[in-house]
Amino acid sequence: MSKLILIFFCLLPWGSFFFRQVDIWASQGQFVQVGILILFCYSFFENPKYVQQINKPLGSFLCWAGLVTAYGWITVFSATQHYPIKIFMPFFNLLCFVWLYKLITEYLDSVSIEKILKWLKYSVILLLFYCVLQYLKLDEFLRGVSGHDELVGVIGNPMHLAGLLALFQPLFFKKSRENILSLILLWLIILATGSATGLVAGVMVILFWLWFKNRKLAIGFSILSFASLVALYVVKSSFFFNSERFRIWGQTFQIIKDKFITGFGLGTFGLSEINKGGMHWQHLHNEYYQIVFELGIIGLVLILWCIWDYFNKFNSLKTDLTIRLASMFFGFCLLCEVTFFSHLWVTSCIAMMAYGSLYALKNE
Repeated sequence: MSKLILIFFCLLPWGSFFFRQVDIWASQGQFVQVGILILFCYSFFENPKYVQQINKPLGSFLCWAGLVTAYGWITVFSATQHYPIKIFMPFFNLLCFVWLYKLITEYLDSVSIEKILKWLKYSVILLLFYCVLQYLKLDEFLRGVSGHDELVGVIGNPMHLAGLLALFQPLFFKKSRENILSLILLWLIILATGSATGLVAGVMVILFWLWFKNRKLAIGFSILSFASLVALYVVKSSFFFNSERFRIWGQTFQIIKDKFITGFGLGTFGLSEINKGGMHWQHLHNEYYQIVFELGIIGLVLILWCIWDYFNKFNSLKTDLTIRLASMFFGFCLLCEVTFFSHLWVTSCIAMMAYGSLYALKNE
């Protein structure tokens, strides 16, 4: 099983190449769901290890999301006599990630997790060279969601590419010439995307890792980074500003007040009236805010409980491996404040790997 999970994560960045008859995000979703299906079916052929760790926060969040979905499902069905697939599918996608979490905690250990990170690193190195080809306009396979040739890697959007590479940094946080050169190339690509989100997230991931490896160096790096970001803001303030997000967030607050406690249900933001402006926003570009919209303040409290429980367990198990995993998950949580990374298959799977692996290590 551990070898199959390794193959799954190494192929994950390239999942869009397997189903090119649909758009890049749908093809990645198809790859992930088929991959999790194969892993889940194989679990009937191999006994799992004994799992002692419990995860009450994740179980509570899944239960609440399921109950809200069930209520929305039966309400719509009773009124229309049609199955509301757009309400069910977001919950099914959530179930896929929970199944992946179960497989990680039941079948992986420190040795297999290290192997996954090692081989995933080489997959990311290939991705970096692929990005170079895109930058040079030599890519004949993928285009951005805009339909034009641009630096988007395998994720469809320059900002998303920058954020994804920021999450991948801890794969190279071991001293070697190969890792140093890879990090240099990775950062050149982040800068080439022109994404403030990726830039800030990349700096914060490094800072988080340094904080647990070398406090003095972390403090010096934070001061230098803060000064550089302030200087960049003074020179080009528009680089960090997105008025469209603030406008949408403000409009959303007027709607959210009607269902602040329980929410409207998973997937409902994409169906809301707020998307009838000049641009259709399927997601709110702030995952925590969107959770309040769809699952209410109860859902937000439960997801914050999941995050708190994760870092609480990390605090009791600090090793080189767990620090790298926690750095990736920290970057993901940070990026969710200004993106919809939990709705992107590649970034969500990487976050679930970092999330589930810590519980597997804690169990071990």
